[in-house]
Amino acid sequence: MSRKFVYITGLHGDEPIPVIALAVIGSEQLVGNPKALSVGKRFINNDLNKSFGIDKSGYEFKRAKEILKLIPKKAIIIDFHTCSAVSPPFVIVVDKKMLSFARKTGLKHVVFMKYIINNGHSLINYRKGISIEVGQHKRYDSFQTMLKVIKNLQLNKIVEQKIYEVYDKITISGGYSNFKKYRDNFYRVLAGENAYNFYGLKAKKII
Repeated sequence: MSRKFVYITGLHGDEPIPVIALAVIGSEQLVGNPKALSVGKRFINNDLNKSFGIDKSGYEFKRAKEILKLIPKKAIIIDFHTCSAVSPPFVIVVDKKMLSFARKTGLKHVVFMKYIINNGHSLINYRKGISIEVGQHKRYDSFQTMLKVIKNLQLNKIVEQKIYEVYDKITISGGYSNFKKYRDNFYRVLAGENAYNFYGLKAKKII
């Protein structure tokens, strides 16, 4: 792949909507975990988005190395995901230099993942770019969000955004809603996501 933007889909095999959306519009994409996607599982042996930069044997670790070789180092990646959490769509950045690019997605919420939940081994820790949570798994509105984001990127649309900085995990369950401010002055991100062993992430609003 040599174009400026590289669309990444299917790093988790239980997230088919981004793969389908890009296939429908005939857009080039790099499917991260085709083996897991083919069986509808999040991963085969290890979470692929926690496997970059790790020198171990196993399917996902090998696949992570292959993906990095396929992506030009100067390219900007857009890594699409869906989730089980009920949440507005949002952009994830691990490098504040990508905040200006995040504005081009047209999405109103951006999460700066200062507190690293993937131990620094996600794809966007190794290639310049952003991740986008477009909505819940297997929902049509997530499909529609995908198409809107692609259109916004093509039009170079710029929007004002709310930016949140993650600083900790939430370890006590509760009836939280995403991007809502609570009494102890934090916002919750990824509330209701069942892929992790915690109840969400604490974030503060920085813009």
